[in-house]
Order: sequence, then structure tokens, then C-alpha cells
Amino acid sequence: MIPQIQKDNIADYFKGKSNFQAKDAKTNKEGADAPKSKEEKPPEDVLEDAKKYVERLKELRKEIEAFIAENQTLMKNSNELLIEETAEGLTITLAENKKPMFLLGGANLEATTAQVLQRLGKPLSSSRFLVKVEGHTDSSGFSSGSLYRNWELSADRANAARRELLAGGLSEDKIAEVTGYADRSLFVKDDPRNPLNRRITITAFTPKELIAPKEEVITPEQAAALEKEKKKLGKEASKASDPKAKAVTQPKP
Repeated sequence: MIPQIQKDNIADYFKGKSNFQAKDAKTNKEGADAPKSKEEKPPEDVLEDAKKYVERLKELRKEIEAFIAENQTLMKNSNELLIEETAEGLTITLAENKKPMFLLGGANLEATTAQVLQRLGKPLSSSRFLVKVEGHTDSSGFSSGSLYRNWELSADRANAARRELLAGGLSEDKIAEVTGYADRSLFVKDDPRNPLNRRITITAFTPKELIAPKEEVITPEQAAALEKEKKKLGKEASKASDPKAKAVTQPKP
């Protein structure tokens, strides 16, 4: 996950200059001081941070996949657990594709779902990511006179999932957000009452304040390509600084 401004720094680094050099040149030309900004990390540090971030995400995914493989009986009796790497982090979704996760119209968790959430608590706690829990409902409504709506229901279900994660070992200080979205973010948009819309999502993520805005995901392949380009340009720079190479290109006096 690399902020756009830091990606620009990496690109300029490969070209033999940095954004800081470009800013200095502009300041000298105009004869005025440019506004001061927070110091950015060197491009090579940004690249290294991105690689470590991807590695941590993949390590957490492997732990969760190992949990699924080791608990076949439990998972067979549970709803399917979906894992997805997104720009936000690692998102784990439990959606109703086999049986209800909660009692109808309430926030009491079904026993198997509670066990799955508890066992997810340990790997999430041992990771270096914070966690947010989201509750979602389908579009089935309550009676017109009811003050309890899908907003309250989705929030209560998210909190029920949070309690199970804590019971399974997730540290309280790892919880960054618990939110209910009602039916405003449907999983199956063309079928608002589809059971799959009734779901809990858990996202392990890095806080936005620790990474600049407009962050983007960098894949392992992109990181490898950047590293390859860096080495290539490093060799070219080395050849250019070789006295023997200069002697060939310099004209005779």
C-alpha cells in the first residue's frame, strides 16, 4: 500500500532525482521559499515498507486459511467464510449461504458462527493490524410501527461479532471500529432480500493516519518490478561513473 506522492518519489528516484531536488530547483528559480511540508521517506524505504505490508497481509491470510483447513468439521457446519485482499486490508466475510447466523430479527448468534468468530480472534490479535467489524442486513423490514430498524439490527449484530472475537483472544485495543450499515451496502445488489446480504465483515487494516492519503495496493509482482528497475538503473549509473567509460566518450583536446 503506497501513497501516490511516495510512488512519485520512487519514479523520480529511478530517473536519478528526487521530488525534493525538483522542489529546491523551483525555489531557486523563482527566488522564493516554497512552503514547508512533512519530510517524506526515501523511495527505497517506501518500497521496503510496501513489501513488508504485503508480506504481513499474506501471512495473516495463510493463518486464516490454515484455520479453515484444520477445522473442516466446524466449517462444514458453518456458513462459508470468504477472504479478500482489498485496498483497505484483508477482509473476512461471513454470509448466510447455508443457515441463519442470527436468530430471525435479532442479534443472538447461532452457536457455530460464534465458534468461528472466536477462533478468528487469535490470528487477528497476533497480527500487526487493527480490526473493524461491520454488520449488514438484507432489505427485509420491520413492522411500520417498530422503532427498531435494520440500522439498530446491523449495529447490534456487529457488536455481537465483536464480543465473540474478544472471547477468542482478540485484544480490546485492536478494535478500531464497529459499524452497522443496515441494507445500504448489499452483497447481492439485484436481490435485496437474498440471505447473502445478511453478513458480518471483519477487516484487518493499517490506520489511515499512518499512511498518506490516496493509498494504493502494490502487488508482489509490482514490488519485484520496481526492485528490478532500481537495480538496472543502478548498473547504468555505475557504468556512467566509470572513468574508462568516460575516456571513450570524451573528445580529444
